[in-house]
Amino acid sequence: MKPVHVVWEDCSEADIGPWVDRASAPPAEVIVFKQVGFLLEMTADEVILTACVGEHQMGVRTRIPAGMVRSIVELVDGQPLAIPKKRKRTK
Repeated sequence: MKPVHVVWEDCSEADIGPWVDRASAPPAEVIVFKQVGFLLEMTADEVILTACVGEHQMGVRTRIPAGMVRSIVELVDGQPLAIPKKRKRTK
């Protein structure tokens, strides 16, 4: 499985009330998400990601309809990051 960065547009309600005046309705806001995960499947219909992968298990999957995906970039392996050492407590 490849780690990827996906940018996708979500559907949403454009208004907060049940009635909107057509002449003064504000433009609908576009909701865009950026998500990182492991690519499980990519078809013409959908992209399926998971946040974590074990030897026999995986985390909850996210299904994104392909028509909502703006971009997918494969993340490349880089240099390991150093984990900071815990400081010793002084009394």
